Amino acid sequence: MRSIGAIFGLSVVVVVGAGAAARANPRAHLVRGEKLLKKGDVAGALKAFTAAIRAAPRDPRGYYQRGVCHERKKAPAAAVADYRAAIKLRPGFAEAHNNLGALLHEQGKVKEAHRQLQLAVRAKPDYGEAWYNLGLTLYDLGRVGDAAKAYKRAARLRPRDVDVRINLGAALHRRGDLDGAIRQLKMAAELAPGDAMARFNYGSLLLEKKRYGDAAAQLERTVELDRGHARAWHRLGLAQARLGKLDRALASLERAVKLAPRAAAARCDLGKVYRKQGKLKRALAAYRAALRVDPGYAKAHLLIGLAYASKGRCKAARRAFVAFVKARKNLPPGTLDALSKRCKRR
Repeated sequence: MRSIGAIFGLSVVVVVGAGAAARANPRAHLVRGEKLLKKGDVAGALKAFTAAIRAAPRDPRGYYQRGVCHERKKAPAAAVADYRAAIKLRPGFAEAHNNLGALLHEQGKVKEAHRQLQLAVRAKPDYGEAWYNLGLTLYDLGRVGDAAKAYKRAARLRPRDVDVRINLGAALHRRGDLDGAIRQLKMAAELAPGDAMARFNYGSLLLEKKRYGDAAAQLERTVELDRGHARAWHRLGLAQARLGKLDRALASLERAVKLAPRAAAARCDLGKVYRKQGKLKRALAAYRAALRVDPGYAKAHLLIGLAYASKGRCKAARRAFVAFVKARKNLPPGTLDALSKRCKRR
């Protein structure tokens, strides 16, 4: 999310005649380019802003707006060059710093992006989009607390921005503030009732909070909005299982597995529901399927062992526990013996 498009508040002027004076008027070119860009004529706007640059090569506005056009045309290198040119001519050009920072962030140049976005908010402290983009870079740099502060500043400036709420929620969640994260995601879902991502994230946090009924309601709404959302079907199945609705949980988890056949966790959770229903063979089949798609998924070995242990099949259980211990590094000493003792021969 960045600030692109008209930022100068240029009043539309009528240029009389088409002579050399009109062609050399950089303001006229800027106005024309801005109008074309608003209409979606990016190619025409690009020509107009290039003409503005030729008429006034020391005016940073033409470079900035041409950079916007290059972004729209999926030409990031050209956009970066134009934003840098605008900043060179006008240090502290907040919008150019913001757009350059956002582009650099997309290119994985997070530290340089961070520097540009710092300059953007320093030049324009009430620039909500720049605070949001700054939060993205801080989060990626591992400075989660600072990211949360930047997102909070963005939220005050852009209180109805769904992306800001979602990312603030993510930062608060990572800091361990689950209740704060839930509040932000609730606002995001209320601001954008048809946004499947906001709804999914809100439902996921409610599931973590063990508010299973509320979580199921949000996740059901998510899959109504996006029938192909595999992770939402998976988490809906988990919520339904916690509510004791095992048949519904099976249907949701089977849908998740169908949509994402390489999702080992979903296959294991499907197996756990089968086991709750007393269907051991189906449970074991689901666990083994998880290992086929991800041989390193240690939890599947553990679940196989526990399933066998519940039936008193101790040799089979121990083999699975041995595989689990080998797959999981740095387990406490004695883990294998402790697991093996859970099996009692019948």
